Amino acid sequence: MRHEGESEGLFGLHGRRLLVVEDNPLCAEAVREWLQICGATVETAATVRDALARIRRAAPDLVVLDVLLPDGTGWDLLARMRKAVPGGRGVPAVAITGAPPSAVAGPAGEHGVRHVITKPIAAEALAAALADCLSSA
Repeated sequence: MRHEGESEGLFGLHGRRLLVVEDNPLCAEAVREWLQICGATVETAATVRDALARIRRAAPDLVVLDVLLPDGTGWDLLARMRKAVPGGRGVPAVAITGAPPSAVAGPAGEHGVRHVITKPIAAEALAAALADCLSSA
């Protein structure tokens, strides 16, 4: 027996291709596992360089990105993705960070990021942000 919304996965993520860019392996794995439980196909990357390579191979429906990465920032990734990757301008992003939201709100807005989720990540907050971004894309 199928329940209402089941075919779309939890939070409408069934079949969505997501990229999680996070250099903390435990955080990346936790987010990846949760998104997969929700029905998404998820790849992970730990650096700007690795993320760009993955995006060039197959653009995701959405990027969940850490603000501070070993080889740059999430903002660097977004700028490069939107400039150099075909279709990159249309890929929405949700930022995750350990920094206070007020410290990243300005740059997030400048780079078209509508949602900043602080760590530790609350599943409900991330789900709401993803659903909002994907329904608006």
